[in-house]
Amino acid sequence: MSWQAILQQLAAGQQQLDRQTQEECARVRNNERVGIFCRSGCSNCCSLTVNCSFAEVLPLAGLINSEQRASLDKKIEKLREISQQASDLKDFLRRFREQLGGCPLLTADGSCGLYSQRPYSCRALLSTRNSNWCAVDFASLHPLEKQAFLSSLDPELVAFPTHYLAAPQEIALELEALLLLAMREQFGVALAGNFLYQIWLELEHRLSEIIPQGFAATRNYLEQNQLDLPFLLQLQGEAKEA
Repeated sequence: MSWQAILQQLAAGQQQLDRQTQEECARVRNNERVGIFCRSGCSNCCSLTVNCSFAEVLPLAGLINSEQRASLDKKIEKLREISQQASDLKDFLRRFREQLGGCPLLTADGSCGLYSQRPYSCRALLSTRNSNWCAVDFASLHPLEKQAFLSSLDPELVAFPTHYLAAPQEIALELEALLLLAMREQFGVALAGNFLYQIWLELEHRLSEIIPQGFAATRNYLEQNQLDLPFLLQLQGEAKEA
């Protein structure tokens, strides 16, 4: 079995999402109440947890240079620690942003080092507020500040209560679901989860060679190597009979 068809589907999905996102941005710019504030180097959102399908990390894994790999390895050590210390998902997300720092794929000027191959969820995150808001811990805001911010949002455009455009995120979720479906149909198993962790799994364990063996083989490999850590992976599908 081959990943070729799935990667072709991924590339087509990237083009579709980019095209539809550009169309949505053009529509939003005609709205006097809303703007798009994303710019190269405004990397505050790059400290957020990114989830994606495993297929989305494969092109990236083949492009990472030695400097990015060294940075990734350091982050993974901390990420594994965070995943085991967190009491629940909310705690994990807070620890991730506070303790892990920015994405290891960022360049010195804050730009994405592998921008053309970034996952759907990164492509779809478009801020309708100044990028400073992308770094705010809303749990720390005074209730009046929080209420003022929420009142300023257009719930018909954004993924309320966030300030990010809703339409691109909805498209991205649909495209990711189609990739996971393609994986289940091809291999009998689909894997999704933390973006950084999945890149590391491919680089360190060549998981793309395990997944075609089916659900049971993938699950057993992850469990035997103590890789199925809390909050980092979601395994779907059923074992295929030989």
